[in-house]
Amino acid sequence: MIKKSPHAWSKKPKKRRSVQSAAERHRHCLRAVELVMAGHSASEVARQLGDSPRAVAYWVTRFKASGAEGLKEAPRSGRPPRLDPAQTKALRHFIVETRTRSEKITGPVVARYLKEELGVTLTVRQCWRIIKRVF
Repeated sequence: MIKKSPHAWSKKPKKRRSVQSAAERHRHCLRAVELVMAGHSASEVARQLGDSPRAVAYWVTRFKASGAEGLKEAPRSGRPPRLDPAQTKALRHFIVETRTRSEKITGPVVARYLKEELGVTLTVRQCWRIIKRVF
């Protein structure tokens, strides 16, 4: 089910975007597995899709063991978020309301709101990161 001619494999490899959603990464892995199952080597597929041959071989192994579900990403470890979903929703509402009143949203404003209204103490820098992430 390859749409490219055999000569397309010798062309310069495609560069992958570094930021993709989990669904896009899953489709990418499935495409790589599909190409390997169609008879192409992991090296050829890796070169064409901009991945390492080892990664492509790993995806094929996971696919053979668990099917398409095996290619889905497991939850990543790391520090849990400081704000739960309800608090994030409240903060988003606060920011929208503040902007509707044409008031400026800054790190100190958000830090004060979080401390006074939600009882969460964050640094100004953390608040700036949250502002960027929420909007």
